[in-house]
Amino acid sequence: MEKNIFIDKLFEKASLKGINEFEIYFLSNLNTSIKIYQGKIENFSNNQNQGISFRGMVDGKMGYSYSESMEDEDIDFLINEVIENASCIESLDKQFIYGEKANYTDTITYSSAIENLDTDFVKDFLIKMEEYALSINERVKKVNFCSFAIGSGEKIIKNSKGLELHSKENICYTYISVIAEENGIVKTGSHFQLGRDFSKFDYKELSEVAVKRALNKFGTITLTEVPKTCVIENLAFSSLLGAMSNIFSAEVVQKNISKLKGKLNESVASSIVTLVDDPFLKDGLANSSFDDEGVPTSYKEIIQDGVLKTYLYNLKTAYKDGVSSTGNGIKGSYKGTVGISSFNLYIKPSSKSFDKMIENIKEGIFITDFAGLHSGLNTISGDFSLAGEGFYIKDGKIDRPLNQITISGNFFDLLKNIKDIANDIKFSFSSVGSPSIMVEGLKVVVD
Repeated sequence: MEKNIFIDKLFEKASLKGINEFEIYFLSNLNTSIKIYQGKIENFSNNQNQGISFRGMVDGKMGYSYSESMEDEDIDFLINEVIENASCIESLDKQFIYGEKANYTDTITYSSAIENLDTDFVKDFLIKMEEYALSINERVKKVNFCSFAIGSGEKIIKNSKGLELHSKENICYTYISVIAEENGIVKTGSHFQLGRDFSKFDYKELSEVAVKRALNKFGTITLTEVPKTCVIENLAFSSLLGAMSNIFSAEVVQKNISKLKGKLNESVASSIVTLVDDPFLKDGLANSSFDDEGVPTSYKEIIQDGVLKTYLYNLKTAYKDGVSSTGNGIKGSYKGTVGISSFNLYIKPSSKSFDKMIENIKEGIFITDFAGLHSGLNTISGDFSLAGEGFYIKDGKIDRPLNQITISGNFFDLLKNIKDIANDIKFSFSSVGSPSIMVEGLKVVVD
């Protein structure tokens, strides 16, 4: 059955069943990807999944149900599951169906141009990128990953309080990884680009950066004495920030597993640090006018000039703290319940270039990558011990690569010890971004 017809029928029948407060949530995702290897398509996939969830208030308790199918018989199933599920709920947490009158800020989330990209055009782009990468330097032996993907989605929220919202979003990205060899030593380098305008994707630039990153790793050195000053590259710090981002969730705070509990309006970072959650960011990867509860989203500075100003809230956690939702109620899928997440989360950049930031560093370590974030980072204490890659900084310039490094420290201390911030902000695939930062207080071991 067509989704809008199904939603209308479900809405009508739920009203007749006497469920006074209810919500219908539809989500559809389509992911198309192409991978090239040695000039031919190695893999092509076109995966779509969609489903609908229904939640409703029965005797003061919220029941949940969902279905991947949308036929007439599924309407009764969804309603009956909600009624039965509500009777089993033991949690005393108050749940909400959002129905306030609100203004929603328009933001760009969709491009028809990338939705209709020709597969042959994309294939030609990838083949050229692979060929060009192999031609740049004789030490490049293989392009081990050369791919393109488009992710698109559609969301509908309709509830008994008069709310009816609709959004479409899409994004595309391309990724290349190369293998280089010199004197039997093998190094890899990669690069990616994301956006909603494929005409801005440059296969030569992508290839050149990936190759440069691989070749720059040759000629490693060891250090007898490790400098105290560290510079963490933008994407490396983005990965660390993303892994720790849950500490700003009000749900985690209320469960007493965030060290930021009780720290509102207190200094938790260097005074030069401002941490932003922006659902309206220009060219943002995770823009949205409303969250998955239908609450309007908003620009917010979670940390402002080093001071913690807010947690991220959905309706349930906001009620517990006696505040308004920040519009960060997010469902992982149509099957899930409402949790909390950011949209475009990033450290606010300065106006200073990267070169300017490091020009006065006589000796330092430039960290370009962290490995093992899932095993070497304790997201509750903030303690970490991570393998990484990096370079020696000498006399204000990036010098030779380091063979193997291990970086240890504490994330909460790191925030307080940020000494400088550049303007080279970049975002990871997870819509978490950062400029490169200068920090002291980390322990770095160079093998």
